[in-house]
Amino acid sequence: MSNIVNKNHIVKHSKREIIGFSAAAKKLKQDIEIVSNSELNVLIQGETGVGKELVAEAIHQKSNRFLSNMVYLNCAALPENIAESELFGHIKGAFTGAINNRIGKFELANKGTLFLDEIGDLSLRLQAKLLRVLQYGDIQRIGADTVSHVDVRIIAATNVDLIKAIDNHTFREDLYHRLNVYPIIVPTLRERMTDILPIAEYILEKIKHELVLYKLYLTPHCIHLLESYSWPGNIRELENSLYRAALVAKFEQCNKDICIHANNILVNNETDQPLTNVPIEENIKDNKTHLSLREATEIFQYQYIKKTLAQQKGNWSKSASALQVDCSNLHRLANRLGLKNN
Repeated sequence: MSNIVNKNHIVKHSKREIIGFSAAAKKLKQDIEIVSNSELNVLIQGETGVGKELVAEAIHQKSNRFLSNMVYLNCAALPENIAESELFGHIKGAFTGAINNRIGKFELANKGTLFLDEIGDLSLRLQAKLLRVLQYGDIQRIGADTVSHVDVRIIAATNVDLIKAIDNHTFREDLYHRLNVYPIIVPTLRERMTDILPIAEYILEKIKHELVLYKLYLTPHCIHLLESYSWPGNIRELENSLYRAALVAKFEQCNKDICIHANNILVNNETDQPLTNVPIEENIKDNKTHLSLREATEIFQYQYIKKTLAQQKGNWSKSASALQVDCSNLHRLANRLGLKNN
């Protein structure tokens, strides 16, 4: 069983999975199957939060190198001098603070896989050194006179447009072609909307075990909200939102059978606004969500009350009068539908 070397430590075999049955998810899984058992370098591209590291792990686990380490390095997280030491290692006394010999990530990944995340942020000087390793397989620790040969497969990832970076002279074109032997584009969550619920259920199962809950589930209206939002932060934003919602719901309900309501789900840390909605008439017309009558009614109520509140400039008393309902009943209904956070 292989190890995943994450940041600066070794962890056990990854149990994370790529969830989804959409066309985009199937294409992604197919790309992983195709390239895994080859020795080709892979360049994974995609927005922040789409799961590029997860794709790299899947490629390694399915490859012929799965019994060896997969080593991770975030190229954006380290200053240039430290990044060089992390990549290639150093000998004792090579620079101030080098009190011991240090093995670099390339040596640690020998016979395995080196995952270089945020490769677009690597300095031009280190890009040149990386290119030489890719060409010849030789590395030299900082301060050392000798050269060592390594057998490492490179998987790189970026959310940067490397073609533009090449045009701007911040990324080497020759290195790009060395890395981009097999490109994989990880789809955004908005490109695979039908996968949102399966992914959410997978995340909820993990949260349930971490919070020691008997049950953790979503209301129909909450599900609709999840499937209607564009998720600019992709899977990472979805996961963070569900973790936060589960904690809030657990605090409010004070038991181990937790139901996450729509008003527990918040997104966009700057505005703390609830999830936006696709108009109900679009859902009914397209018949994409297969809503029950109760679900459709809740969504219509949400939309109609929200529209009325906007027309009445947030005045609850005037809104209740316009809707011909008691104001206290309107408040209770709005709270149940998740409008009280709006």
